[in-house]
Amino acid sequence: MTDDSSSQSSDRRGKERRIALKSGKILYNQGKTTIECRIRNISEGGARLELGTPQLLPHTFELHIAGMPVKQCSLRWAKDNLVGVQFVSEQQ
Repeated sequence: MTDDSSSQSSDRRGKERRIALKSGKILYNQGKTTIECRIRNISEGGARLELGTPQLLPHTFELHIAGMPVKQCSLRWAKDNLVGVQFVSEQQ
């Protein structure tokens, strides 16, 4: 017997995500607070980040990834040391 729910993706992003193992930095508090992170996967609309230890993060912050433009992020979820972020446009 197979479980059909396990074969269906629970991915609600609607954007293709790519596995990534890049280093990054989370910056907030006007750049006074920096947290090192690892980007586990990334898509056009967001990313999953891995922190060294569980952290409390603000609802919005900057994400710096080497070789990429700075991303403005909105925190979507957090569990243990993993967090999901959505990239937000600065144009409003």
